[in-house]
Amino acid sequence: MGTLRFAGKSCVAVALASAATLLMPATPASAADWDRSCYSISAPYKGISEIIGKAGKTSSSCTDATISLQRHRWYGWQEVDWAPLESGSNMAWWTCTGSGTYTYKTVVGVDSNLAVYESAERRLTC
Repeated sequence: MGTLRFAGKSCVAVALASAATLLMPATPASAADWDRSCYSISAPYKGISEIIGKAGKTSSSCTDATISLQRHRWYGWQEVDWAPLESGSNMAWWTCTGSGTYTYKTVVGVDSNLAVYESAERRLTC
């Protein structure tokens, strides 16, 4: 019985070590890939009938990312639009319907959101 307990504990230890290896985040190609200065992020602003969040890459060596426009609701942040950020700059936008004032922010997610950079928040009315 003592041998079975030891074997069980060592199997659990091996399983936990394997799981920890699988759960470790991927490291970026270089430290500059996750550098906040690689991305220019604008606070959301109001167009004619839409809320717009813009972001861009400051260098072609920066990792591709996604832009997300989010608004704050009573239950937390809601992603209302997203767009890929592969070269240059791009925007995410939300058409204003109805009325109301919400807080918005632009978010850039790098490497499947392992690095997340946010703009300043803005309260905008539709």
